[in-house]
Amino acid sequence: MMHKNQFTQIFSYIFFALIIMMLIRLSLLNFYPEDFADLSTSELFASLFMGLRVDIITLFTFSSVFVLLMMFIPQRKIRLLLGLAWGVIFSTIFTLSFSDVLYFDFIHRHISNEIFNLSNDMDIIIGMAFGSMLPYTIGATLFNGLFLYATFKFFATPLQHFIKGKYLALFSFLSVLVVFLGIRNTLSGKSFGSSDAFAVNKVSSGNLALNGFFTIYRTAKSTQKHNLMPLQKAIKITKAAQTTQNAPFKDKNYPLLRSYTQKDIPKYNVVIVMLESFGAEHLDGFTHYKELNVTPYFKKLSNEGLKFTNFYSNGYRSIFGITSLFTGLTIPAGSEYLGKGLELSSLSYLGKIAKENGYSTLSMQAANRRSYRVDAVSHLAGFDQFYGAEDMPNVESVDEGRAPLTGTYDFNMFDFYHKKLNTLKEPFLGFAFTDSTHSDFYLPSAKFERYPHDRKNYNGSLNAFIYTDNAIERFMESVKKEPWFERTIFIFTADHGSGDALNPIAKKYRPNDKHLPSIEHFRIPLIIYAPKIFKPKEIQTLGCHNDIFPTIVDMLGWKADIATMGSSLFDAEVAKRFVYFYAGNLIGLITDDGYLKYNFKNVVEFRGDNNKKEQIKKLLFGVDTAEAKLLEQNRWAP
Repeated sequence: MMHKNQFTQIFSYIFFALIIMMLIRLSLLNFYPEDFADLSTSELFASLFMGLRVDIITLFTFSSVFVLLMMFIPQRKIRLLLGLAWGVIFSTIFTLSFSDVLYFDFIHRHISNEIFNLSNDMDIIIGMAFGSMLPYTIGATLFNGLFLYATFKFFATPLQHFIKGKYLALFSFLSVLVVFLGIRNTLSGKSFGSSDAFAVNKVSSGNLALNGFFTIYRTAKSTQKHNLMPLQKAIKITKAAQTTQNAPFKDKNYPLLRSYTQKDIPKYNVVIVMLESFGAEHLDGFTHYKELNVTPYFKKLSNEGLKFTNFYSNGYRSIFGITSLFTGLTIPAGSEYLGKGLELSSLSYLGKIAKENGYSTLSMQAANRRSYRVDAVSHLAGFDQFYGAEDMPNVESVDEGRAPLTGTYDFNMFDFYHKKLNTLKEPFLGFAFTDSTHSDFYLPSAKFERYPHDRKNYNGSLNAFIYTDNAIERFMESVKKEPWFERTIFIFTADHGSGDALNPIAKKYRPNDKHLPSIEHFRIPLIIYAPKIFKPKEIQTLGCHNDIFPTIVDMLGWKADIATMGSSLFDAEVAKRFVYFYAGNLIGLITDDGYLKYNFKNVVEFRGDNNKKEQIKKLLFGVDTAEAKLLEQNRWAP
């Protein structure tokens, strides 16, 4: 291809890249149509146009140096080298943006600065890349090869004319102006940010407009400004919501620190199981959709215990759930999670409080030890022992050629958990985190594959639920024979939700069901199971991960001074129950009056009583500001 001059070459290359970025965005729309079904035709096109603006910002930002150099360098070999370097950067942008499209399937939002933490799960990522995602991996490799070859041909071709002199000065000035305006994408005020990408106040609009690379680099080193209201006002609002005579606030230097007094309650053991991707919308006994009979034993447990049906996660990632369970707080938007910096502030820790009350402590996960640094996180939280997949013998019956690619099968962990609990001095507190319901969905035997098995899609996840449900059954039926069983309270919950229970595959199994509000993706199960201690009951009290820590403290009558963004689920005196969650570029709050999502500029989704909308927003602003600022000032806990 012969180019008239350096300027036509430069901007033709950028235009070609913009077409590719828009095709990636259209693939997002095509892969997940239900996520954007709430957009009208005009809103859809407005969001796509906003997406074009986002792509211009993205490409211009990482093209500016090359544009400036190529305007003034006539030598063809140097231009070719610069062009290839430029092509590598564009190729990286394309790869991460399309990878984000695939990632969208798991959490229904764009990836952000959490990508810098994915190295902790690199074995899982590599396994997926060369497992269920292999066709995409091969396709992306071929595409990038072709793109770089096209780049080589593009810049190897000599220019018809190289503009110099006064015309060079004029065109250079105009080009710099175009690049500058392209990066800012506005003529006044602050430059364009993630919150500006919402053409309309709907989460789907922002998700369609944004691209993964934009959300990654815009959150790489930034933290959100948690100054939605003055700190003292935020503290007052938060304390008013959390007020209960059963856990009074204790210290003006640590405004949200609450005091639990010791009660004359037997020192029951506590066994916690956090289930990977066990979203309530998929599970028998918890789903509001048609049940698919994939978790019959889990349903049986829920019917024999305390079954919480209005319970939510505080985030989209496993480590967010672990952080909330171990500390009782939501990771503030833009902040590092536990094990990567959050611990630099003094926090209240579940394991530490358990030990102070005379408990033995144990933590483990079916993933590898260092996955998300859960070994270090468990140590921080006060657990004396920690184990990972490398420590767990294979006792599961495995068909030939079905060894898991990473981690270990859930029953291997459950069997190991059982044996380790037997060695602990009572009373004890144990925590275990499963893995088999994480994509790729490797299963030990074909007998669990009731649906056409695919290691990536919804059929695979349904089969994985069937397997993990069976592993839970074997674990529970075996521990029922132990002398400590009747003195033990079992807590089952999930780390976060998983996908969409009415995705195109699932819709075939639930043809008559209608989509529920998006907050359903945050709903997870909670079962407190102790048939000798609690009578079966379905409980609709609003709750979340943050409530588990204070619930354990209250339930066991521990003496503890703790700061959490949750309250005991057994405390009827709590003034206002709420769920404060973080989801990439959004924060949100759920109350009994409705839920609200906010992008630090606008409310982008609201469901509930319109008369209570401003109250919910005010509480969200207060909770977000109070938590973030007190952590920043190290005034969360002594």
